[in-house]
Amino acid sequence: MNIINLNGPINAGKTTVSLLLKEMLDNCLFIEVDNLLSDDEQEKLHLTLKQGWGERVNRLSFLIEQHKSSHDYQNILFAYPMTDNLYHRWKLWEDAQTKFINITLAPKLDICLKNRGTRLLSDAERTRIKQMYFEGYHCSKFADLILDNSFQTPQQTAQIITEFIHQKTLKKGTI
Repeated sequence: MNIINLNGPINAGKTTVSLLLKEMLDNCLFIEVDNLLSDDEQEKLHLTLKQGWGERVNRLSFLIEQHKSSHDYQNILFAYPMTDNLYHRWKLWEDAQTKFINITLAPKLDICLKNRGTRLLSDAERTRIKQMYFEGYHCSKFADLILDNSFQTPQQTAQIITEFIHQKTLKKGTI
């Protein structure tokens, strides 16, 4: 089994590419982390923004563990910006049958700051993107692959990732 995270800053293409990968990878589940806690539920639980993201991550971890133990999927895919702490936490999912793969989408900053696809960025999102580049989300030291997708279509990016995962799976002997 492969557990695959697409890392990268806001507007790097993580969700768009993940939806394509879901169709391209064998027996793949895509977990949309943003949808694991609604804004209404976050408000009802009186969670701050940071606490809300922490709750989403906890729910993601619960789902991963649940699906990992049931062996329902060959590939479990999610898209979430990687931090050092999360990498070390999620790396613990690995065992003899499971490989954790972290792929970073790293378009150039000026590309990431533009409206891409149907997404219209707010000023707050643009500010956060700049902060994420400053913090190094585009050049994760924990990435198995860093992919500059500035001038690729989402389909081209997904194809490169699919080939990388297949090669990595063959080398490591994971299923």
